[in-house]
Amino acid sequence: MRPLKLKISAFGPYAGENLFDFEKLGTGGIYLITGDTGAGKTTIFDAITYALYGSPSGSNREASMLRSKYADEGTPTEVELTFSYYGKEYTVKRNPEYERANKRGTGTTKQIAGAEFTYPDGRVVTKIKDVDAAVRDVIGIDRNQFCQIAMIAQGDFLKLLLAPTKERMEIFRHIFRTELYSGLQMRLADEARRLSSECDEVRRSIRQYIGGITCDEDSVEALEADRARKGELTIEDTVRLIEALIEADEEREIALSEQKKKVMEELDSVKAGIARYRDIAAARADLEASDKEHARLKEESIHITSEHEAAKSRELELERIAEEAARIKASLPEYDELSSKEAALRENASKSGLAEKKLRETEEGIGLLNEEIAKLAAEAETLENAGEEKLRLEASRRTLEERSSKFKELKRSIASLERAREEYLAAVKVYDSLAAEASAAAGRLSVGSKAYLDAQAGILADTLAAGQACPVCGSTEHPSPAVKPESAPTKEELELLQERAAAATDASNAARAKAGGLKGALDEKEKSVNAEIGFLLGDMDAAYAAGSIEEELSELASKLRESELAIAEADRRVKRRAEVGGLLPKRREALEAANAGARRIREDINAKDAEARALEERIAALKGKLEFESKAKADARIAELTAAGGGIRLAIDSAQKRLAQCKEHLAGLESRREEIVKRLGDSSDIDPAAELQRLSSLQTDAELRLASIERKDKACGSRLSANRLCLDNIRKKSGDLAAAEKRYTWVNALSKTAGGNISGKERITLETYIQMEYFDRIIRRANARLMIMTDGQYDLVRRTDELSRMGKTGLDLDVIDHYNGSVRSVKTLSGGESFKASLALALGLSDEIQSSAGGIRLDTMFVDEGFGSLDGESLSQAMKALMSLADSDRLVGIISHVDELKQKIDKQIVVTKDKAGGSRAEIVV
Repeated sequence: MRPLKLKISAFGPYAGENLFDFEKLGTGGIYLITGDTGAGKTTIFDAITYALYGSPSGSNREASMLRSKYADEGTPTEVELTFSYYGKEYTVKRNPEYERANKRGTGTTKQIAGAEFTYPDGRVVTKIKDVDAAVRDVIGIDRNQFCQIAMIAQGDFLKLLLAPTKERMEIFRHIFRTELYSGLQMRLADEARRLSSECDEVRRSIRQYIGGITCDEDSVEALEADRARKGELTIEDTVRLIEALIEADEEREIALSEQKKKVMEELDSVKAGIARYRDIAAARADLEASDKEHARLKEESIHITSEHEAAKSRELELERIAEEAARIKASLPEYDELSSKEAALRENASKSGLAEKKLRETEEGIGLLNEEIAKLAAEAETLENAGEEKLRLEASRRTLEERSSKFKELKRSIASLERAREEYLAAVKVYDSLAAEASAAAGRLSVGSKAYLDAQAGILADTLAAGQACPVCGSTEHPSPAVKPESAPTKEELELLQERAAAATDASNAARAKAGGLKGALDEKEKSVNAEIGFLLGDMDAAYAAGSIEEELSELASKLRESELAIAEADRRVKRRAEVGGLLPKRREALEAANAGARRIREDINAKDAEARALEERIAALKGKLEFESKAKADARIAELTAAGGGIRLAIDSAQKRLAQCKEHLAGLESRREEIVKRLGDSSDIDPAAELQRLSSLQTDAELRLASIERKDKACGSRLSANRLCLDNIRKKSGDLAAAEKRYTWVNALSKTAGGNISGKERITLETYIQMEYFDRIIRRANARLMIMTDGQYDLVRRTDELSRMGKTGLDLDVIDHYNGSVRSVKTLSGGESFKASLALALGLSDEIQSSAGGIRLDTMFVDEGFGSLDGESLSQAMKALMSLADSDRLVGIISHVDELKQKIDKQIVVTKDKAGGSRAEIVV
């Protein structure tokens, strides 16, 4: 991801719109982001992070705090970022939720948060969750990972260096997409558990099937069957037992089938005889019942014929009822008209009442409007000068703020002066100590040199012998040779004293130079502070200025609070003036509309009175003409006549229908009697009851014998079915168990290997192993730069001698110190050393990401401060490493105040504060 253009508006300290054209900085190398403290240098990275992820980079800044306090009410707060990824350009635009000025009228309204993402083909998504998803899909990392990779942040740069294994696993999981290996581990573990459960389930099934073996209690195999159900037999012995039980029951089933066939043939013969004698008895009973029914219907036919003749005689009465009903129906429309006119009269009265009520309410509203217009006009006069008063108060507040800012800056300068004085005094103390040590070392060297020279005569005297010439005087006699002192130093010891004296002198000279430099800086700072004090407080010593500054700041703070309250009141009056100015014409228009409405209501009341008089006249005429009081009573009379006619017609039809049914029933009985006589034939001399009793006894005996055979046959069949099913299932499940156990053996071995659970081995999962490989490559790349930055002193190395067999390790870092050959934790590095190691590691991670096939591509990086913790030599080494990026295609932005960086880096983004409030930025190439 490479930013091309960044446009921010009313964002953070930037009051207006600022455009950052990153393409001016080129496609690679380094550039400097510099400027005043608090001007908004880090805000540039915040804006990029907010555009991509909807929240800034720092944990102490929220999206709701991004609206610039210096911006005009009409300036929108938004960020728009155009970036390239693998040669394609994307644009993302966001705005936070904030209070903005109304587009019409006065006051403010809430501007809801929004987002928009444009793809290279012009496709646009606008929902915030869709934009978030689009950014993650394109770049491949979330906000936290982006901030860790793309920014070594002020105060946070150690997190990447000191992160434990667990946190690095999460970072690498998303960067290098190793969640595939984690997923494989989980799937293998799940499959091993599933196969283990499957084996247990198959074993339970086999035991369950064996428990279903059935056996005749009298069988010789009953004891063996009981042992099998208890699990005392092997699966092979159980299978042979079931086969024997099935064979015995199959032979028993054939024998029972033959017995059943003979009994059923005997039973069928008995049932045929019973059916014949029952039919004769039923036919004799049917003939007797048919004769009785025929006699009853003859008598009923005579009675129904008489009823039918009586009903026919009322047909003339039906004609009279029909004529009266027709006459009443003809007058029904006039009843409808009467009802309609009465309803219209009632509705007219209701509407007249409502109109009169509305007229009263309108007249009351007219009175209230006249009163409100008078009050608003009076209030408008009192608010006439509210705007001028607000401008005057705001100008006064700006003057107070500027004066307060100057006193705060003076307070900081005095504190800085005190720190410089303390640093100078500490340097003087160090110099005094080193000077004394240098003097002592020089004294020890002088004493040692003298002792060494004195000892040379004694050393030479040791070599003299009687009769030999002295190498100094030539005498062959040596009456009083020199004696070598015991405390004299050797040549090597003397050289060591010389080295120590020289080192002490160098250290003393360096301390003196440092103290002299600090004294010069202290004098300059003191001169500057005294000038500021003179400008703000007059002729006053810096030692006494602090109290005056606090008093001034306290007084200015009090005045500023009073000014804020006065401005708030003035602002309220300005808004109220605008509100009153808008209300007066609206209220006058409302008054005119109310008067016109009252006139229309009066006209409507008069029209309704005339309509009511016409309705009353027509209602009186209709009531004098009609026979009934209402249509309901007319309808009731019609219904009464209709019911009477219907009853007469129903009686005639019913009598006629009953007569026809009776004749039909008589004909059917006569036909049925003939059929019964034919059924009886020549059976008049047979006694059906005696024959049925004899055959019933035979049937009962045969049925008892058949039931016994069927019970035995059913029990045998049930055992055969159960045992055959058990045998089939046991054979099938035995095969399933062998296959499941075979698969479980090798899947479980794979799962333990991928999950790092092999007994006696280090607990390194497959995913961690892959990440360790990536981490080793990152460390190799990081060390190429760390060696430059530390002048060959340090190398990073992944810790391997503490791989735990109980927890997650493998991604922890140590450092090799080549100066003393030690290996120790990165947590033991100093502040400056930690910064250099963190920078090298971040650059190595970025290199590895870009080199990974199909990996995430980040062509930009920011380094926020951290250089202030480096001494001159370390800064030079860090710059060498960074300058090596000048020929790469990665763009690195360094956020810093360090003057040496300003002199060495040509491409810069310079951020400055405006005195009127807010900040602005300029790209200098």
